[in-house]
Amino acid sequence: MIATTQTLDHCYCACCSSSFEPYDDYCNKCQMPTSLSQSVAAQGGGHTFISVLGASNAGKTVYLGLLLDILSKGPADFKGTAASSFAVDLQEYVVNELERRSFPEKTPSEADAWQWLHYKLTMQEKKSKRTADLISPDFAGEAIATEISRPGLYPAVAHVVNRSSGLLILCDSVRVRDQGASEDLFAMKLASYIAEHHKLYCESFGKGGNGPSLAVVFTKCDACPEAVKNPTAFAANNTPRLHDFCRQTFRRVEFFAAGVTGSTGVIADTRGLQMCVPFHIQPYGVLEPLRWVFANQ
Repeated sequence: MIATTQTLDHCYCACCSSSFEPYDDYCNKCQMPTSLSQSVAAQGGGHTFISVLGASNAGKTVYLGLLLDILSKGPADFKGTAASSFAVDLQEYVVNELERRSFPEKTPSEADAWQWLHYKLTMQEKKSKRTADLISPDFAGEAIATEISRPGLYPAVAHVVNRSSGLLILCDSVRVRDQGASEDLFAMKLASYIAEHHKLYCESFGKGGNGPSLAVVFTKCDACPEAVKNPTAFAANNTPRLHDFCRQTFRRVEFFAAGVTGSTGVIADTRGLQMCVPFHIQPYGVLEPLRWVFANQ
């Protein structure tokens, strides 16, 4: 989705197009930071929303933070640069936590606590260069689940989905393997929510209406080698409902496997409380889903 060009003389939200006052911190309708909308307006041009969704504990925060870090360092044919200073906040937070051998805290359900990112993407093709602006929030998984079951409680989710030309659904590969039915059903419910908002239906598949590009990403694959070997086969075998629905409904859908840690461990304190910690950071397959979505919009 290409957002409407704005000017700073007209204060409109880049997500839901609602008007806001210059002194407002957040849009009253979707809770997008007004500073982000002003940054989008000041830079002009088209702006593409690519959203990252998933269940609670699917790894969205870590994935987004490492994705931004990898984008900022290359590779030369596909990279990204922060479009404003606040866009680096999520990247900084995730990288610092991982360097301290700890995982970030769960994203709060309150919309004003979500971190939004705004990056300029550049893809070098054979004879030309493609550019786009990546705008995405780090949604709380609980907020996504609540909005799907009770639409309107977290309107930002619906507005971002509506404006997205590409989406990534993150699924915990270990939970998919060990608790396939529940993960399969939630992911299918999420895919159905996306299809509903983009007015895609099985009977109209192939008859018009491009719809968004959809990448299903199995995360934490360092602990699930089955997902790495063949993500599409892993999806068909472990999330058959999601796999079949996506194939029937979306024109452009692909399955990926990604991981962040090369090794993890579990430590316990004196009270016996256990915590998973990353011993070795070794990103795998983090950039590929975004590259594919960007190339197939």
